Amino acid sequence: MKTKPLSLAAIYFTSGVVLAQELGQPTSKTPFDAYLGPMRATLGSLGSNHPEVPVVEGYVKTGRGFSYSMKDPYVPQTPAETESSHSGDCKAKSLWVAYKMDDRTLRFIVGRAHASSGMNHAWLLWKSPGGWLILDPTLLSKPIDATRVGPNEYTPRYSYSASGKFVHAGAVSAKPTGQVKYGDHA
Repeated sequence: MKTKPLSLAAIYFTSGVVLAQELGQPTSKTPFDAYLGPMRATLGSLGSNHPEVPVVEGYVKTGRGFSYSMKDPYVPQTPAETESSHSGDCKAKSLWVAYKMDDRTLRFIVGRAHASSGMNHAWLLWKSPGGWLILDPTLLSKPIDATRVGPNEYTPRYSYSASGKFVHAGAVSAKPTGQVKYGDHA
């Protein structure tokens, strides 16, 4: 029996706006597996907290206020390092927000914030009581409704949750050649 890809809902395009986020298909490996130990440890330690949206907005705003710095282009620093230095890259800031939220239902996403970008970017996807939100403490000061992004924005390639890893249509349509670059929103 064939299984259909997991999705929040069917993806409809109306006036160039994506009305749902695609959640991908489970996979056994991704090109980033060797680099994401701190991410796996953080997601694996998350509890069953379901913070209120204003609390999450505060975490995103605080993370956005942290200075931008990258220690390693591939391996994210831990949330403790990010909190003590008040700095980090997209991977570190997203992990810090995930740690503060303590909600194992969220997804850590690696993809493209903008289709024209030549580099990958990391952010979170979270199901709030009002629907799916994109949490990007590197580029945004507050969460955005996933139904409000255009088809060329916030395109996931791979995502990770406490329960597994997933490959998305964005990875299939843009197979990398040579060494995979894991950088930031260039």
